[in-house]
Amino acid sequence: MNTAWAAKKGFTIIELLVVMVVIGILVTITVVSYSGLQQRSRDSERASDITQIKIAIEKYHSDKSGYPRVCPTDNTACSITLLATELAPYLANIPHDPQFASTPANDYVYAQSAVAYDAYAILVHYEAKPMCKTGSNVPLGWWGTTVPLCS
Repeated sequence: MNTAWAAKKGFTIIELLVVMVVIGILVTITVVSYSGLQQRSRDSERASDITQIKIAIEKYHSDKSGYPRVCPTDNTACSITLLATELAPYLANIPHDPQFASTPANDYVYAQSAVAYDAYAILVHYEAKPMCKTGSNVPLGWWGTTVPLCS
């Protein structure tokens, strides 16, 4: 029996470094995947929120023959929270962006038309896809022509 070989116990520094690098790569892949999953989950919640708000607005339109006029000035944007009173019969609570508490500037924004109250729009800040505007008869100039209509 070779005593030099038998006395060798443990790992070499190279073996330890290789294991640490492999673990580091696995952790990085996991963190990146988890972050993307969270963004897509919040975007899905945003899409659901907007659908609920739009359904309530359309019910309001059906009953009142016009879209809610809650913004201080027509053709300008205002906080989505101003819809709470008008939409109360149709929607218990106005949903907010999932990250509203940490970034209130990215909460949903509402705009209304001055012309026969036949248009409205909601601005949505997505994370995993581009920001967009949605509603009914949305004027392209609201929030600029670079903000696309939601698909």
